[in-house]
Amino acid sequence: MKSALKKSILAVFMLCFATQAWAVKAKIRFLFPVSTKNVTDGFENAELRTSEFVLAFLLPVSRNTQLGLGYSYFNARIEDPTSSSEGYKGIFRAHLMELGAGYSGFELTRNISLLFDASVRIPVSGQAEVKGNQDSAEASSISGMGYFFGPGVAYGKMEIILFYQRRNLSFDDLTVLRKGKRQDVALHSTEYGLGLGYTF
Repeated sequence: MKSALKKSILAVFMLCFATQAWAVKAKIRFLFPVSTKNVTDGFENAELRTSEFVLAFLLPVSRNTQLGLGYSYFNARIEDPTSSSEGYKGIFRAHLMELGAGYSGFELTRNISLLFDASVRIPVSGQAEVKGNQDSAEASSISGMGYFFGPGVAYGKMEIILFYQRRNLSFDDLTVLRKGKRQDVALHSTEYGLGLGYTF
């Protein structure tokens, strides 16, 4: 599917969802990874640094259960160790559509309740660039899948969640030159961390 078509479909879905009478809430969430395990095809022994935020529209289906349609922006940077002769650096950006559900029916006090969120994330578009001492490459299309879930605590409109998420993102035709051979570049990451959210 072409990147422009993916963007159009995402925009139409979010617009329709947000304008429905049921969609009375929206949520913004910032994610802060604490522990990350990653494998980046094309890079070896390199640490992936990531950041991400999520904006979702919520559709209540019962008092404590909500479906969500959202947008996730993912940004990542990676760099070869200084000992590498190729010396590649990579910058990756991805826009993902999020489909999920949340449950917050476990009340601890009048204002505090436990919650649980789960969602899948589908890449809609992305851009990536790698630069090395001998070579460089760019990509403007993406494929793959992401998963997110975790428990948390909600206090009024604020929430804190402990999350687990996994991403498998491939940037089409993006390669690096290693020892005279071309290698595809793709991101595979598993993260545990803390999410801070606000519903309005």
